[in-house]
Amino acid sequence: MRKRALIAGWLLCLASLMRAGEVVDRVIATVNGRAVLESDLDDEVRYECFMSGRPLNEVSAADRKEAFDRLVDQELLSGQMRTADFKPAGDDEVAAQMAGLKAQYPITHAEQSWGAALASYGLTEATVREHVAREISQLKLVDARLRPLIQVDPAEVETYYRQQFLPRVPAAQAMSLQEATPKIRELLVQEKINQALSSWLESLRAQAKITILAPQTFDSEAGAP
Repeated sequence: MRKRALIAGWLLCLASLMRAGEVVDRVIATVNGRAVLESDLDDEVRYECFMSGRPLNEVSAADRKEAFDRLVDQELLSGQMRTADFKPAGDDEVAAQMAGLKAQYPITHAEQSWGAALASYGLTEATVREHVAREISQLKLVDARLRPLIQVDPAEVETYYRQQFLPRVPAAQAMSLQEATPKIRELLVQEKINQALSSWLESLRAQAKITILAPQTFDSEAGAP
């Protein structure tokens, strides 16, 4: 009887913990059957605020909805990585990006150290590293998938050079069209990749099964981290 009572007590405790877990970290949506957790949303909001230097108390319902939309897009792109012969970000790439962020941070945020800022946003360096790794991987995927489809003709380069480049550059620093062409061409390629990415994501969303289970999580500021 005592053993049976102990088991019953343990099961009640486990059930209580599970109920608590559902409140603290519930599934707020699924994307093609993969769960999006409330903690994922909070983490995305915290990371974006940290990177932009924006206080968490300024986060609005619209900001949380935008963060949720980014999570959906990230999951759709992750799905493409899983179905393609794709090599994700390497440790060296992530380490280099992290080193750059940490070196730049004191310049743009002289009033607070990197570690103190992480703590104030409820983040850890490991969490930031995960975000950086995902961003690098997704950029590589987008570049590999869309760059081969992009074309920039010489007339576009020359138009940009005369209408956008020259007016912004002091005469003493002006470059010839030939010298400026590689940079302008890459800039135009990146612009077209961004445009193509929007269309691609719209197509992926149209084909995906996205189920929102807790719209109040990002429609209401009550859920702000």
